[in-house]
Amino acid sequence: MKVACITTVRNDRIFLRKWIDYYGANFGRQSLFVIIDGLDEVIPEGFEGVNFLHLRHRDWAAEIRNVPMRRVVMEHNRSRAISDLARTLWRYDYDAVIATDVDEFLVADPARHANLAAFLQGHRPATSTLSGLGLDVVQHLKTEPAIDPARPFLAQRRVAVVSNAYTKPVLAFRPVTWGAGLHRVKGRNYHIHPDLFMFHFGMIDYETAMGRANDPNLISAGWGPHMQRRESLFRMVEAATPVEGAPLFDSFRRRLTWRRRPLAWNKPAKLPGPPVVFIPENLRVAL
Repeated sequence: MKVACITTVRNDRIFLRKWIDYYGANFGRQSLFVIIDGLDEVIPEGFEGVNFLHLRHRDWAAEIRNVPMRRVVMEHNRSRAISDLARTLWRYDYDAVIATDVDEFLVADPARHANLAAFLQGHRPATSTLSGLGLDVVQHLKTEPAIDPARPFLAQRRVAVVSNAYTKPVLAFRPVTWGAGLHRVKGRNYHIHPDLFMFHFGMIDYETAMGRANDPNLISAGWGPHMQRRESLFRMVEAATPVEGAPLFDSFRRRLTWRRRPLAWNKPAKLPGPPVVFIPENLRVAL
């Protein structure tokens, strides 16, 4: 199976190298497509073989007013760019496309598959897309130090929030149109595979996640509430008593699938809590 991986990156500090190393090890760097979001960004060096696309960040209205692009506009622009690029790649004999943010990592259960590539080689698609159970990895501020980007991330973090927001349909087997943030596919159902997990690392380090929380440009662009939710999540994890995740994963998948609201039929349901769990040891070797 020929697989392409797509991401976009802007103002990255620690994730792009990890993203390239992980997906490149699975599918080869020639199958990686990285959209550099903004002509003011520099194409990184030292990643030979990776396909970089350098695109404009701002829309015309923002350009005229000399202000940052609104968050909602930015998210829709990103998803459209990724969907259009994926359609092009399918015309060049790709069998599947994995589309993620640069801090998101789709992992096949190490107890059942050697890696993500091995999972896909053995998979016979029966649906347009697949999702992995979303695990939002969060630094526990009382017990875990700042992240060391040179070391495996999951060797430094033990706790995650089981998240409907990151149970995303990022693995597609035919042309689709992703919604904003890649959280859904327009006009299509979603399917959670029991052997897949989606790790979100955007909250893996407090300083990295919150370093620009008071940036007036970000606030004016509509990022204020998003940063407040990040702060709240750190505090919730700090106060929580985590439980073992592995025995509960199947029940979480069922609830995400069967408790959906009619008006959000193609998105996973919200989980009460949300649950704070210990990441199983066998998954912590993946990244």
